[in-house]
Amino acid sequence: MSLVEISEVVKTFAARQRGAEPVQALKGVSLSVDEGETVAVIGESGSGKSTLGKAALRLLDVDSGTITVAGDEIGALDAKRLRAKRADMQVVFQEPFESLNPRLAIGSIIAEPLQIHRPDLSTTEIRSQVVQMLDKVGLPESSATRLPGELSGGQQQRVGIARAVITRPRFLVLDEPTSSLDLSIRAQVLALLAELQEESRMAYLFVSHDMHTVEWISDRIAVMYLGEIVETAPTRQLFDAPGHEYTRTLLSARLSADPRERHAYKAFSGDTTVRQASTA
Repeated sequence: MSLVEISEVVKTFAARQRGAEPVQALKGVSLSVDEGETVAVIGESGSGKSTLGKAALRLLDVDSGTITVAGDEIGALDAKRLRAKRADMQVVFQEPFESLNPRLAIGSIIAEPLQIHRPDLSTTEIRSQVVQMLDKVGLPESSATRLPGELSGGQQQRVGIARAVITRPRFLVLDEPTSSLDLSIRAQVLALLAELQEESRMAYLFVSHDMHTVEWISDRIAVMYLGEIVETAPTRQLFDAPGHEYTRTLLSARLSADPRERHAYKAFSGDTTVRQASTA
């Protein structure tokens, strides 16, 4: 059984304006993530990929369907058990500065999950783990006393990663974690995530619209269109032989770092027939 099992999940949001129709963000979505695996979820804005990431952590409740993380159906957990479960499943957000309390020192931000989930640890033990985590994400020990606003965007995202993984979670949702970073810093953060996963065998659900990033980091890709997964396939297979017209449209529209490379853009017709590719 996979570490994370998402089965037939439906989520509808109420209309924002009077007279408008409700928005069905997820339409019976099913997806799995194995231990040590990175599954990327790609699609245009509004496709439902960020909603899926939030649902996978029960940051929002779904209308129907089930989500199981490390053997626990998270929708069935009461508040106390869900709070305890959060040590096992964490998130790294898109905008690092907006996810960090600007009034707290970096050391306090990273220590907070341990203070919540490991009340058995002493102040000295927590401080030691914070220092070790700063070193692991490539930040000096002196960063612990600084405020988020004193760090660069790449350093802030490293703080966000350190905070997310200090409880040693088994499942990590990465919601566009590098989209606000320049290319050189993006590469460093992606390399850090790969290193952390190799050490701990965490399962990653990587939400992104950046085809180049997911090609580099993911083992498998799920393509979303208007709340549905229209194709899943191993990364190399999806790039070499996309099976769905919408996937081919996404791939043809991506920009290459090589100015000599050209893609023939083809508009998507709207056919959402689901294509599931074997991972064998």
